[in-house]
Amino acid sequence: MIKSPSDGVRLLGPVEFRWAGAPVALPRRQQRLLLGVLALSANRMVPLQRLAEVFWPDGAPPGGRRQVQVLVSRLRSLLAGSDVEVLASGSGYGLRIDPMAVDAHRFAALKERAAGSLDDEEKAGLLRQALDLWRGPVLDEAAVGGARDLLCVRLEEARREALEEHAEASLRLGRHRQVLGALAEEVAADPARERLAGLLMLALYRSGRIAEALDVFERVRARLSGELGLDPGPALVRLRQDILRGDPRLGGRSGGSEVVGRTGDLEGEGLVMLGLGRIRFAQDRFAESVAAYEEARHAFQRLGDRRHLAAALSGLGTVRAEGGWFGEGEADLLEAASIFASLGDLAGHAHAIYMLGFVERERGDDELALWLLGRALDAYQKIGDRRGEALLQRSVGLVHRARGEYAPAAARTRESRRLFTALADPHGAAYADQSLAKIRIRVGDLPQAERALQASLRVFTGQGDRFGRALGLRTLGELRLEQGATAEARVALSASLNLWEALELPLWRARTLTVLAHLEHRYGQAAQAGAARRESTAIFGRIGSREGR
Repeated sequence: MIKSPSDGVRLLGPVEFRWAGAPVALPRRQQRLLLGVLALSANRMVPLQRLAEVFWPDGAPPGGRRQVQVLVSRLRSLLAGSDVEVLASGSGYGLRIDPMAVDAHRFAALKERAAGSLDDEEKAGLLRQALDLWRGPVLDEAAVGGARDLLCVRLEEARREALEEHAEASLRLGRHRQVLGALAEEVAADPARERLAGLLMLALYRSGRIAEALDVFERVRARLSGELGLDPGPALVRLRQDILRGDPRLGGRSGGSEVVGRTGDLEGEGLVMLGLGRIRFAQDRFAESVAAYEEARHAFQRLGDRRHLAAALSGLGTVRAEGGWFGEGEADLLEAASIFASLGDLAGHAHAIYMLGFVERERGDDELALWLLGRALDAYQKIGDRRGEALLQRSVGLVHRARGEYAPAAARTRESRRLFTALADPHGAAYADQSLAKIRIRVGDLPQAERALQASLRVFTGQGDRFGRALGLRTLGELRLEQGATAEARVALSASLNLWEALELPLWRARTLTVLAHLEHRYGQAAQAGAARRESTAIFGRIGSREGR
């Protein structure tokens, strides 16, 4: 019998089991994965063949059946004392549990009830309850790689459907501002999902944000055209035309003055700007990201909403730090760190400290950078944030590389790549590959540098990451220079400089100019080398980066 409302199995995020109001430790990833598989099929037997496919998508090893039996035995020990029991049959295993004690089944039940309701108020309420059960990706850090494809795709799709249905019901109820923040985050994660994009466009239009609604359409069109060679569907095209005409069937619009007139509207405004800041940063549109985060900061300051204020400050500090505006970024991050600490938000505080370490690394204060990054790494490891840990391992590796300590730099960067790969994050792994390529160039291992760099460039290009591509092209220029391929080095560096110019990131342009100056000097072009060196030196001095120390 369930003894506490919080008892049961949580799968909609990191896998957890709670009993008698307290968490039960599940220390090994495969234990969490086994519990997740069995709980998804509550009270039904899961064949051994299915378990083998989940644990070893590329084929079970010799003794795989015995390994499953050992995992089952250990899971039974962990569940001992609860009313949840692992059952066995000749062909597999099952979990005896009240389905409503599994959050994934509660989610499905609430979604089904909402689908049968004809009342939008009830429908929105049920779907809100269902969505509130989610704490992150399904089976987060338990199912990775092929196991995620087998287990999680259906539930993740059901969550997106629930969010769309909740937004539709809320829009019919006139609550367009309340759904803006959630829609903006979802569209940022999946710009090509046209139904979500259409809902965000409509919510923005009804909030008086016509230009932003049209911008959503343009982003969808660019994504579909660039990745699939397709155009937006007729429904989205028609919505864009209706917005341009101000078609009254779209519902009334709110003017800008109304947005700040009521507390609820001001909160919606802040959440929209918070989401837009993240979108623009992901698009490498740094100045627009800063502007959006500034609006979010002002909104949350007026509301006295410290948690969201800290998120806006952290976003501002991150964008400014990565853009080379170190002084402003540091001030934002220090304030964010202070607020997160007072709220007991360990993840938020860890990120702010990480970015403060980033600033000190870029300024050249290696000892302070290592201390700050070490604190952030400890925090991420304490809360079990593997992605944060992966980012920190790479960042610490960059400090060691700048100090000429190539062995620890390589070890840290390889660990970062291992973590990103385990998380099925090719984008993060690509940044680790680019860092490894730089280290290998420095130690003269040019063939290995070539392989790592080409792998990273393929990912950056495929994902439309202009920052990553510019970084990779600069490294490619360094590699070609070391290989004696002057013409190819010049082409790569020129392409990198053009991207930095388009991104309006002078620090990174200056670093590329330094490589170009080295190339020109090596091949006797003293005038061109001097011009590149003077321009880069002026930028370093103005920004206060480590090169200008």
